[in-house]
Amino acid sequence: MTKGQLAKYAAVKVLGTALSIFIFYSINKTYQDRNKATVENAVAKAELKLGEELNKINLVIESMAFYYENTSEVSQTLFERFTNPFLRELNGIRALEWAPRIEDSTEDDFERLTVITKTNTLDSLVVSTARGVHYPIQVLNPLTYSQKAIGYDLYSDDTRRKAIDRAIRTEKVALTGPITLILNDNDVPGVLALKSVSDTISNQTKGVVAAVYRMDDLIGNTLASELNVLDICIHDETSDVELLYSSFGDTTPEALANRSINGRINAVDRLWDIHYIPKSEYLAFPHVFESYVVLILGLISTILLTYTVKRRDEYNDRLEARVRLRTSELEASNELKENLLREIHHRVKNNLQITSSLMNMQKRKLFSAEAVTALSDSQARISAIALTHQKIYQDKDSKAVNLSDYLNDLMEHQKKMSYSFSYKIECPEISIDLDNAVPLALIISELVTNALKHAYPDTTQYNELLIHVERLNPEKVSLSILDNGKGLPKDFNIEKAEGIGFEIIRALCRQISAKLSYESNGGGTQFNLVFPNKT
Repeated sequence: MTKGQLAKYAAVKVLGTALSIFIFYSINKTYQDRNKATVENAVAKAELKLGEELNKINLVIESMAFYYENTSEVSQTLFERFTNPFLRELNGIRALEWAPRIEDSTEDDFERLTVITKTNTLDSLVVSTARGVHYPIQVLNPLTYSQKAIGYDLYSDDTRRKAIDRAIRTEKVALTGPITLILNDNDVPGVLALKSVSDTISNQTKGVVAAVYRMDDLIGNTLASELNVLDICIHDETSDVELLYSSFGDTTPEALANRSINGRINAVDRLWDIHYIPKSEYLAFPHVFESYVVLILGLISTILLTYTVKRRDEYNDRLEARVRLRTSELEASNELKENLLREIHHRVKNNLQITSSLMNMQKRKLFSAEAVTALSDSQARISAIALTHQKIYQDKDSKAVNLSDYLNDLMEHQKKMSYSFSYKIECPEISIDLDNAVPLALIISELVTNALKHAYPDTTQYNELLIHVERLNPEKVSLSILDNGKGLPKDFNIEKAEGIGFEIIRALCRQISAKLSYESNGGGTQFNLVFPNKT
């Protein structure tokens, strides 16, 4: 066992253990982040919901005040009919009330309907003997639950009286600080939202409309889902930081400072200081079961992986020796096959040249010019094919033909047969795949041969042939053959040309999916060949 292998096994153990621990903490961190996001979302929703509920309270009080400003007398039945929709919409509402303003001069008239009362030290209602201004509750909704409060003088309590005076002075909705409710339920504080109602003619205060809330109902109904995530503590800062509501026991400044998220909200005309304390399950380290499963599986996997790597190294040592031996055998075999393939193309080329030589011998014994011409044309085609096979076996991998080299060799061959022209080739480095090489070679040979045979009737003039090749895109190539000869006849039609040369060209174009077009005038002819090539 080498030092490198020992280092590798140690690295696998360290990395596996580190990765397992990292995933363990990552899973728990994901849950922590999720809990944090849940807490932040709950805080944002709580502030939004409280703000919306306080706005609804404001709108309801304004609506009730407007109603009483424009109504002289409202019965209990009519009041209930008017306020029932409000009771359904407001969260935690205990009662909606109307309390007219009663002075000593009108007190006797009001007592014919009810008795003005106040609470004593035992929180029981007693008949009020005080003289002056009173705001006794005349009608309220719901009546069945709060009937005992009929006649209670809102002005008899100091906290309520300050709010009434503030509402009269500002002509806006006012909210009391924490108050003890008339129907005292387990000493849970409440608040009273109220607004003064003025007589539209005399501009004197007629009374006040009020909405009674018990704080635990208001918060519990408004923030029911958020209380599953948060404990909430609310102080009324306007009233010397009095406690309005708390869903937990320890509300000392030290307890709140250490773990609360602080917020403030404008509650009508007062300022509430709100402390949001995430519940313990949202603060503690999650200890997710899946994370421990992953940690244990990760450590086991690390041990197994180390063992597997060690066994694989031993196996690889044996295998590498076999691979080296087999590779040398395959390389020798591949080299032999490539040599055989090149030899085949070389022999094909030699056989074609022998065929061409036999045809040349046959030509010398013929007296028919037409037969000699036919054999010459066939020789040119055989030479084009032979040249293609020559380029194939000359190619290093015997998989393609270099088009530029092929064109140069073809034109040099044509030059040996006719000295009456010059040529120019413009061709980038392009390789032609073997499927297209022979058909393309025959097409080019036919077009060049036709140009040399028919385009230059006067061999004393300057005759030039230009071959231009360019790659149109990665899978398509354009090849143009341009001569400066006499041009084609006016009635020439490439699709109807009857010569065997054009029949061969058309057939081969179909075979390799090539498109052939031409342009001709008195100054020469240009054939354009566009063919696919993926090499």
